[in-house]
This record gives sequence, C-alpha cells and structure tokens, in this order.
Amino acid sequence: MRREILLQLENEYEERRRENDRIFFARRAEVEEKCPEIGRLMDARQELIFSSVRGMILGHQPDRIPEKMDELTARIRRLLVENGFSENYLEPVCRCPVCRDTGYVGEPIREMCSCMQKELTRRLYAESGLGDQREQTYETFRLELFPDTVIPGLGCSQRQMMEMIRDMTKTWAEQWPKVRENCGVVFSGASGLGKTFLLHAMARVMLDRGLNVLVLSSYRAQEIMRKAYFSKDGQDDLDLLMNTDVLFLDDLGTEPLLDNVTVSQFFNLFNERQNHQKACVISTNLSLKNLRERYTERIASRLLDRSRMMVVEMRGEDIRKNR
Repeated sequence: MRREILLQLENEYEERRRENDRIFFARRAEVEEKCPEIGRLMDARQELIFSSVRGMILGHQPDRIPEKMDELTARIRRLLVENGFSENYLEPVCRCPVCRDTGYVGEPIREMCSCMQKELTRRLYAESGLGDQREQTYETFRLELFPDTVIPGLGCSQRQMMEMIRDMTKTWAEQWPKVRENCGVVFSGASGLGKTFLLHAMARVMLDRGLNVLVLSSYRAQEIMRKAYFSKDGQDDLDLLMNTDVLFLDDLGTEPLLDNVTVSQFFNLFNERQNHQKACVISTNLSLKNLRERYTERIASRLLDRSRMMVVEMRGEDIRKNR
C-alpha cells in the first residue's frame, strides 16, 4: 500500500512540475509581448549560469558571476514593474519553495521533503482506516482519566493496569514481528475502557514504521468476506484483509451472527493470516468466556493462545464519564 501511494504521489508531483512550467512559459510570453527587452535579459542571465557551470567544469574561476547575476535580476525586476507586472512575476512557479515541487531535498543523499511526507502520511492514514483517528496516539494517551483506586480482586488500580497495558502494547507495536506473541493482540473488556484508543495508537506506530496496516470494524470485515463469497467483485478487498501485514479489527462481536457463515468466515480469516505470519489486533466487548461461546473453540483456540497472542483483559470504570 505504501509503495503504491508513494508512486501515485510522485506522479502527481511530476504533473505539478509540468503545470508549473506551463504557467511560467505563459507568463514569460505575456511579458515578452509587452517588453521584449525582459526576454533578452532573461536569456543573458541563463547564459551566464551555463557559462559559469562550464567554467567550473574546466577549472576556470568564474569572474564576478554573483554580481552580474544580481545586476541582471535587478534590471528584470525594474522593467517588470515599469510594465505593470509584479517584480516576482517571472520567478519559478512552485507550491513548495523548499523542494520546488520535486518532493525531495538534499544532494547527493535525497530525503523526502516535509510537504510530500505530510501528504503521504495523510493518505496512508486515510487508506488504512485511520483518517479520523490521528489524535489517538500513545503521546495523547491520558492516564489521569483512569481511577487510581484499587480494583477489588486485582491488586492494582485501573490507572496502574492501563499504564502497564499501554507500555506492553507500545513495545509490541514497535517490535513486531520480533515479539513472542507475533500472531497478534486481543483486547477484551467492557465499553469505555480504552480498547479502541489503544488499537488506533498501535496502528499508527506500525504505519509510521512502514508496515501495511488496515483498520476496520468487524462488521465491515464481515461484509467484505460475504461479498467475496457471493461475488468475484469483492475479491480485491478480501485479498487486502488476508494479506495486509497487520489487521486491526475493532468491535469483534457486534457483527450479525449468521448461521454457518460468520463463524466459518472469521475462522478462515484468522487461520489463513496466522498460517502466513500475518498479525491481527482485535478489540471486543465480549468476555473471554463469551468469546468462546459465540465463535466456538476453533476460533477461540487461535485468538486466545497466549503463546502466540497477547491477551489483554481490561477491567474498571467507563472513563468516558470522566472526560
């Protein structure tokens, strides 16, 4: 996904440069029609640049090149103003003055310009399903929202528990696939405990690492699988579900449970992905017991195998009341 989006972006930058050239030459023609002397001065300035380069290649020391360039530029600007144009009317046309719409900076080592990097990130987030969730990051995760009173039977407070879960999942996202539980993570717990927030934060870390990730609801995943089952038109979306590096599946258990369809489709999804070393990060409001009951032992054995999956059981109060 990243490579395809980057290629598309580079093609757009190339098209932008062609449009910039079209605008520049149209302006030059407009100016020369009114004042031919400006065209001659611009040609003289261009020839000065070429002769300077040729001289340096041949080992000659250029003679007063900067001063001559400044003189020609000053004359061009003065004539532009005298003829009713702005003094910068014939400056190179570009949206980004840093990279001049090439998308890259630096020589000889090229690096992506911040303008292209920003747009690449925006498109990757939109394509992965994180377009509206940029603010849900580990940096914006607020521990103070969680109660600091001990949860009965747990031996620690909700805040302490969430700090531990935050750190564990961040490490997992930063190090996957070189982690013991490389098949994925399951967040289980009631609504309002921070499951979806952490799921999105993990997705952002992994997307920024250059991995292909996909974030969608279990309802949407089921629709994709059903469409592919009944029509060839859905095969591309199903391939993406199966092959993306890390699949982030939110709200497992909210999709309709269709007899002999839902369970078998999700089993195939999880089984195929695990067989090909593709991870799943899943959130569900179901308890682990209810997860087994709803999806049968076949699926539960793949999602709750703690030797291959990080199983995170979250407890406490709904923090949305404290916002």
